[in-house]
Amino acid sequence: MFTVIARLILRNRTAFLVALFLGTSFMVYQATSIQMSFKFSRLLPTTDTTQIEYNNFQKTFDQAGNTIVLAVENYDVFSNENFNNWHAFEERLAAIEGVQNVISPTRSYNIQRNDSTQELELSPVVPDYQNANLKKIKANFFNLPFYQELLYSKDQRIPILLVQIEEKSLYVKRIVDLVEEVKKEVVAFEKDNEVRIHASGLPYIRMANTKQTSKEIFMFIGLSLGITTILLLFFLKSFKATFVSLLVVVLGVCWSLGLISSFGFTVTMLTSLVPSLIIVIGVPNCIFLINKYHSEYKGHGNQVLSVQRVIRRIGAATLITNTTTALGFAALTLTDSVILREFGIIAAVNILMVFVISIIIIPIFYSFSKPPKKRHYKHLEKDWVNGFIGGLTCIVNKKRKLVYLFLILFIGVALFGTTKMYTTGNLTEEFQESDPLKKDLKYFEKHFGGIVPLEIIVDTKKKNGIQKLSNLKRIDRLQKSLAELPELSRSISIVDPIKFIKQAYYRGDSTFYSLPNSQEKNFIFSFLPKGQDASIVRSLVDTTGSKARITVQVEDLGTEESRVLHAKIWEKINEIFDPERYDVTVTGASVVFLKGTSYLIKNLILSLVIAIFVIAIIMALLFRSFAMVFVSLIPNLFPLLITAGIMGYFGIPLKPSTILVFSIAFGISVDDTIHFLAKYRLELRQSNWNIHQSILLALKETGVSMLYTSIVLFFGFSIFIVSSFGGIVSLGILVSLTLIIAMISNLILLPSLLMSLAQRVANKDFNKPFIRIYKDRSEDEDEED
Repeated sequence: MFTVIARLILRNRTAFLVALFLGTSFMVYQATSIQMSFKFSRLLPTTDTTQIEYNNFQKTFDQAGNTIVLAVENYDVFSNENFNNWHAFEERLAAIEGVQNVISPTRSYNIQRNDSTQELELSPVVPDYQNANLKKIKANFFNLPFYQELLYSKDQRIPILLVQIEEKSLYVKRIVDLVEEVKKEVVAFEKDNEVRIHASGLPYIRMANTKQTSKEIFMFIGLSLGITTILLLFFLKSFKATFVSLLVVVLGVCWSLGLISSFGFTVTMLTSLVPSLIIVIGVPNCIFLINKYHSEYKGHGNQVLSVQRVIRRIGAATLITNTTTALGFAALTLTDSVILREFGIIAAVNILMVFVISIIIIPIFYSFSKPPKKRHYKHLEKDWVNGFIGGLTCIVNKKRKLVYLFLILFIGVALFGTTKMYTTGNLTEEFQESDPLKKDLKYFEKHFGGIVPLEIIVDTKKKNGIQKLSNLKRIDRLQKSLAELPELSRSISIVDPIKFIKQAYYRGDSTFYSLPNSQEKNFIFSFLPKGQDASIVRSLVDTTGSKARITVQVEDLGTEESRVLHAKIWEKINEIFDPERYDVTVTGASVVFLKGTSYLIKNLILSLVIAIFVIAIIMALLFRSFAMVFVSLIPNLFPLLITAGIMGYFGIPLKPSTILVFSIAFGISVDDTIHFLAKYRLELRQSNWNIHQSILLALKETGVSMLYTSIVLFFGFSIFIVSSFGGIVSLGILVSLTLIIAMISNLILLPSLLMSLAQRVANKDFNKPFIRIYKDRSEDEDEED
């Protein structure tokens, strides 16, 4: 097949280049429409009960997670020197396009009893900013328990300001500029007043994620190109080879960005990595093809024949290796996570696309170029490379027992390390501890108990059942019980505005901030806000009056800590609400994220198993020997086990970003195995079944390219350590480490196993595969086109 492809490409060089140019131009045009993701990615399928409960909660109580929370360290908003500056700050925030409302101690409301009308009235805490009696206003405000830990800390030293965003601005491009405008005002206020403001809230966290993602995508592309350029020049000693390699990967980057837009996907934290991955994974294609071209020309000095044989002899091998790499990513499409599916599709398609680009560009480029000079292929005979290959040959020949001893030792140590592995997953897990956002979150957890929403929905199963005093008392008991858990912030429910109303009825006496008794209930209830003022009630009770919401914020905990906390919450719920009489649901962003992380890890493990199974089938088709499939998988599974052990020993948690390591690394590392075994089989046929000689010849020819590509991959993935996302840093370190171990495994363990199991794996079927990816000279129909 690749003989036909070689003729087709080389006889129609101009047509192929024009088609590739037009296709790339279209992809560049598509890339101009690429959009960033402005939402947290959904981890659970829509059919999952936890996701359904969360969706129902949002619909019932009209919740959008639209608040940015600002806390000011040790700042008295009611002092004479601060009051006007604070008021101006609020006004500037409220004037930002897309801000729905600003709430703070000075923009809050009190409920007062009007004796002349015999009614309770809602009035601003600060009725007149021009003639405010700040001392009196401050005393009145801190006499309102309703706002404690909602708008100020327990010690009254930290005021809270809530910036509520219009729902129409939450998930569109405007939200990025809106959050930046809020941050600009915050920075200006900090500078002018010499204070420190801490910011958090779902919109703020989400936009920090989005902004950093958009920044890092171009940073990674630049670093990838820079590092691969340096390595290519070092290894190939040729500006021409470096240029054509960079041309291939740059075209691949254009296609990757264009396909994201063409598929209607958005740029997420994972899809932003695809262009860099294409550079890192595309360069090994170029190295194998260029090394083959130089090797052929060095052997016979015929340029046209060399170009043809680049496609004929290793075109199929390169296609198969790219396919196995693509399968490692494509396995992610089996998950129900939108972000992982999109990442898997884009990565898999682009890996195959960069193969097409390389198999077109490199042979055509060299067919137009002048024949290589000796200095261009001198890199194939470097002393240090020959020394390296010689050392490997010595180990494989004479030290196999030592290799197996180390293999058993490392497996034992790694298996013990895997017992120390643990899973985790929280809302800000991808942010490093030094990130200002993470520090601000810790500040809120310390002073207010958390910032991640957790919701408890109590269903009385009766219309207006929430108005029953016994049910209100149960809700109140649960809130007081929840207050005993240090991981939670102060909770709020319909009970709190009812207590506020009772306090107002008794002329603002805070000692009456409590639930009404049976005699007071109906009278107090008549003063619950109605009409436009009833928004707080509508957010806490559903329209039928049968369901009440208890909202609380929780610390951003890991998986195990969250499970323990949720168990404690359910224990308290079950003590107060009889499951026979009440339906209680615990939901919210923290619950969805906890369940989503666990669900995702299970799906990723399944996708990895399927990827290994599918690649094993490909190996069976390639080598038609069960024993050979077994031998070929050992050097590629061994690095995964070592990496898992390292994660256990060094306390690197198993989470969506780190478990990706195994699928990515396995799909890439198996490429070296395929190249080696295919070359080994070719040498077997040409050496009249001399196993020992064939192994050493295969090691010598493929070892150079395997060394080069592994070093490129190592440094290529290492660029991710500069990411501000902790998960991406771990991904870069672990994939780099795994691929280096895989290279050593394929260069030492694989040939050692072949030597030791020679007669078992090199049978007649091995010589008659269903798919042949290397042709020997007798099968070539060489023509000079």
